[in-house]
Amino acid sequence: MLSLIDSNPGYQAIFLQRILREGLLRVEFQPIVDLRGRSIHAYEALIRGPQGSTLERPHALFAAARGAHRLAELDALCVHTSLHAFARQQLPGLLFLNITRALFDCGWFSQPQTLDLLQRLHLEPSRLVLELLESDELLEQTRGFDEAQNLHRLGYGLALDDLGQGFGRFTLWQRLHPRYLKIDRAFCSNLSSDSLKIAFIRSMLLMAEASQSWVIAEGVETERDLRVLRDIGVQMAQGYVLEAPSAEPSRDVRTAWHHCLDAEQPQPYALASRGSIEQSVLALARPIPAVSPACKLEEVLRRFDRQPDLMSVPVVDATGRALGIINRYVLADRLWRPHVRDLFGNKPCSQVMSADVLRLDIKSSLHQASNLIADASFRHATEGVLVTDQGLFRGLLLVGDLLRLVSEFQMRAARYANPLTLLPGNVPINEQIDRLLAAGTPFVAAYCDLDHFKPFNDKFGYRMGDEVILLLASVLQAVFCTDGDFIGHIGGDDFMVLTTAAGAPARLQQVLDRFGADVLRFFDQATQRAGGYEAENRRGEPQFFPLPSLSIGALPVPAQAFESHRDIAALLVELKKTAKQIPGNALFIDRRHYAADQQLRQAAR
Repeated sequence: MLSLIDSNPGYQAIFLQRILREGLLRVEFQPIVDLRGRSIHAYEALIRGPQGSTLERPHALFAAARGAHRLAELDALCVHTSLHAFARQQLPGLLFLNITRALFDCGWFSQPQTLDLLQRLHLEPSRLVLELLESDELLEQTRGFDEAQNLHRLGYGLALDDLGQGFGRFTLWQRLHPRYLKIDRAFCSNLSSDSLKIAFIRSMLLMAEASQSWVIAEGVETERDLRVLRDIGVQMAQGYVLEAPSAEPSRDVRTAWHHCLDAEQPQPYALASRGSIEQSVLALARPIPAVSPACKLEEVLRRFDRQPDLMSVPVVDATGRALGIINRYVLADRLWRPHVRDLFGNKPCSQVMSADVLRLDIKSSLHQASNLIADASFRHATEGVLVTDQGLFRGLLLVGDLLRLVSEFQMRAARYANPLTLLPGNVPINEQIDRLLAAGTPFVAAYCDLDHFKPFNDKFGYRMGDEVILLLASVLQAVFCTDGDFIGHIGGDDFMVLTTAAGAPARLQQVLDRFGADVLRFFDQATQRAGGYEAENRRGEPQFFPLPSLSIGALPVPAQAFESHRDIAALLVELKKTAKQIPGNALFIDRRHYAADQQLRQAAR
């Protein structure tokens, strides 16, 4: 029996010969899911040896082939088996194949018999993506590297796997420009609780965008990690949380996947999403002299001739309002025909300017700046971005500069984000308060703290405690979701809300009501009727504890009333303590700042 094959190398060599001779391989497919389109983008073929044998697992199978110097032969059989199984099931999308350097060295994929096989199976090379194993060894000026480039030209897709394991993969990425990049599973495991991993993946996304590659996260095993990947912008994922490898995989997205992908998740990097980038944008914007819409086109052309490094000229009306951009390359494309310059040279430049250009107000949030980059076309990227202040021209910003600015802000926000909720922590909270104080903007600061949380955590476990914290984060984000709102996670079960919008008391009360209703789902009917549960106190004695509730201390902050976040923090701690003395879900507002408090009362009516 195959399951009784001895692990002795001699027996394994004989068994390997039989596998190769009789084609005793099985293939399983694992879906690669498009997280944005909610669809199956591709399947990865995973080879298995005879079931129950010592060569069933790929590692042992390929080790035996490598020891017998038959690696290319085994690899070709794996591909052959995968192609037939994929075509037989008529699976949609693309097929990812794991390929060793040995198969690249022998030129198997570009051989006529291979191309004939694909034609018989009705598979175009463009439907195949070759994952480069042992990519660190695929050096320039080798047969394998030349073959990889040749396959790229023939239409095959290329992918690098285990990105992040070594510098060699980054080097190969730069040389080959593969279509897909697969992040090593080590960076996807427990992602939701590791802000450094999140920061690493975000940096990979930025570099992938620059190289026009798609990022795939593999080895995703929990719903929470999948949602974090979705929210930070990873395009595709595969892993057991979606579907385990199977000989007959799903052909479309399962309902369970939709539930997982569509579930609400606290918005990552709230500081980056809502913090103003005014000073940074103005520092980067280039003060290029603008022209009026009546300026003759010939004059603009002479300016381009005099300044070879000038790429774009902004067009601004007499009131200073930004109208559009005249770009060197776009203009050259329009005027390349003979005599066109003679015909249009004396015309107003407004007739050839681009009015449909990228515009960024200096008060925009980083989230808006990110969306601006995402929506940019190639033409927009060459023209630049009009920086405005309520429509008035302030400067011209290169798309590359804006991309670097977005990256720096997001990386900085990731460094200080709470790993559980992905909300900004103490440093960005303090900076946001100081920014509001410096601007002289009246606002309301609210300190939110859970009551009776420690005994709940001790009795029901840290996992359940995390779920309650995430519940509070989601309620806060659902209620405080306007541009004037900021939500931070101080740590543990403590949160901070800062808002410049009206109606703060009413919205804080809405948070209390929603949390009080939603937290009941963690308890059965008997516990709900009792209003609590019995657990050990800190002395190890049994004690009755009420259900978790929420206390909020709110401080109206008039303009010029405080000097720094330290003054506000000290007051908020006292207000929170007062709120916690009130049974149940409670809101306590400081009544000492009468002018601001009166404004709050009026806004609440």
